[in-house]
Amino acid sequence: MPTERRLYKVSQAIHQRQLDIVIGLDHIHDQHNLSAVIRTADAAGFGRIIWTPDFKMTEKINPEISRGAERWVNLEIYDDLKPELLKLKSKGYKIAATHMARKAVDFRSIDWTKPWVIIFGNEHRGVSDDIVDIADENIFLPMFGFVQSLNISVAAAVTLYEIQRQRQNAGMYDLNASEEQVRLLYDEWKLKEDHINIESLIKRIAGPMPESDHYDGRDHSKFFLEMQERYLKKKNI
Repeated sequence: MPTERRLYKVSQAIHQRQLDIVIGLDHIHDQHNLSAVIRTADAAGFGRIIWTPDFKMTEKINPEISRGAERWVNLEIYDDLKPELLKLKSKGYKIAATHMARKAVDFRSIDWTKPWVIIFGNEHRGVSDDIVDIADENIFLPMFGFVQSLNISVAAAVTLYEIQRQRQNAGMYDLNASEEQVRLLYDEWKLKEDHINIESLIKRIAGPMPESDHYDGRDHSKFFLEMQERYLKKKNI
């Protein structure tokens, strides 16, 4: 059975998930980049990535980088992103492509509290022209040094946390999710296998996170105590 702390964390994550933000990866091929974006997406509260790989044989997720985030993020693979993007547009989503065009705007100027798909392009070629053509906005990250761009995983992290910042300021992470969202994520995350009862998640668990049952092993570590003693002597405490 899950601990109270574990149940609390699952409850918070399932109600904080921002399902109307979709991340698009247009012909991203590097294993590190893919895994890092998945990890950042989960950390910022986003759970859907649509991806067109750059090669026929797709890269595998690197668990040392993703740290298990692939369980919580729905990664969908497409031969061509454009048809899926058009479907999302028909449902009210807008599309932002990270593309330095003449009319590109600072990514911080966008109202990210609306439903958006954010497209990050290939490590060398950028976003495909056919996707740029259907984008509602072209966005860029300002550069104040000599380099012209950031690594795609870094650019994604910066952008996703600006989206998270705006939505958190708007109180969107404090809302209770619909029962439909809870049931959807319960199935996607296979929480039944963790012996979690879905009825315990329908309403968000309130209050602070329960204390951990595990103590910090450093408190009883001989090495840690010796280092602490040296530090105190050096500071004459």
